[in-house]
Amino acid sequence: MKISSEKYIALLAMICLLLVCTPRFNGNTNWVKQTPWDAHYFNAYVEYFRGEVPSAPIRPMTNARFLLPLLAHLLPFSAASSLNILNFFCLTFSLYYLFAILKFVGAEPKQATWAVFISIFSFPSFYYTCISYVDPGAILFLTMGVYAWLKEKHIAFGLACLLGLVTKETSILLFPFAIAMSVFKKQYKIAAWLILGCMLFCALHYLIRMYAPLSTGETRFKPLQFSLEAAKYNLQRTNTILSFILSLGLAGLLLLIKLYTHKIKLFQSSTSMGALGGLIGVFVLYLFSFFTTIADGRIIWHAYVFMFILIFERRDLLTEKRKHGK
Repeated sequence: MKISSEKYIALLAMICLLLVCTPRFNGNTNWVKQTPWDAHYFNAYVEYFRGEVPSAPIRPMTNARFLLPLLAHLLPFSAASSLNILNFFCLTFSLYYLFAILKFVGAEPKQATWAVFISIFSFPSFYYTCISYVDPGAILFLTMGVYAWLKEKHIAFGLACLLGLVTKETSILLFPFAIAMSVFKKQYKIAAWLILGCMLFCALHYLIRMYAPLSTGETRFKPLQFSLEAAKYNLQRTNTILSFILSLGLAGLLLLIKLYTHKIKLFQSSTSMGALGGLIGVFVLYLFSFFTTIADGRIIWHAYVFMFILIFERRDLLTEKRKHGK
C-alpha cells in the first residue's frame, strides 16, 4: 500500500471505531440492558482529582488504577465523558501499535490492516471501550510495550510497564512475553532482570494500593482469595461464558484454524515464543479471575496482540531459519 492509501485506511479505521464505540458511550444501556458495574467508581475517581466530593467510594481496586482518571480530570467534560473520550483515543493508538507490530514481524500490509479491522469490529471494542473502565489504557500500554521490546527499546519498554502499572495491573502480561523471548534467545541475564522487574512491578502495585487515596471506611488492602464459590458462580453465569467466547471472537477462531492446519510453528522463533508466553499469561490471569471475582472478557481482550502475532508472524521465523541454514 502507498502512504496515501494508508492515511485513508487509518481515517476509515478511526471512523469505524467511533461508530463501534458510540452505542455504549458512557455506559449507555439502550443497546445493552446492563449497567457497567464498576463505572461509577472510576467516574468518582475523576471527580476526586477535580477536588469534588466523589459520588461513589474510591476502593482499593480502583485507587491503584489512577492514571486515566488523573488525565481525564483535565478535560472540560463530565467525569464519564472525559474518561471515555480518553479511552477511545487509548484504543485508537493501541491499534496503531498493533499495525506497527504486525508489520515489524513480517505481516503483509493487508494482513496487518485486516487485524486492525478485526480488532475494531470485535466484541471487546464495542462492549468495554467507552463504559468508564480503564481497560483501553491497559491495552495501549501492552501494545506499546510489546512494540518497544520487539524493537529492542528497553527504556521505552520499562516506561510502558510503569505507565501500565498505574493504569491497570494486567499490564504485567508484558513480562511473560519478554521473558519467553529472552529465554528462547538464551539471553538468561536479561530474563533474570525481567523476573526481577516483574517482582518489582508486583511490589509497587501493592504499595500503590496501600497508599493511594481511599474513601472513608474503605480498607487499605483486600487480597483476592481463591474461592470455589466464585468459580461456581462464574460457571452458572451465562454472561461469563458468552463474554469469553465473544471476546475471543474472530481472532481466536483464526488462531485455532491456523493451529489445526499446522500453519503455525510455535517453537521456531523468539517472537512466536514471546507471543505464546503472553497468551499463556492472559489465560492464567483469566483463570485467576475465574476463582476470585466475576470473570468477563476484558482480560481476554489483552490476548489480541499475541494472537495476531502468532497468526501473521513471519519475519523473525524466516530470519532464524536463515541463521540455521534452513
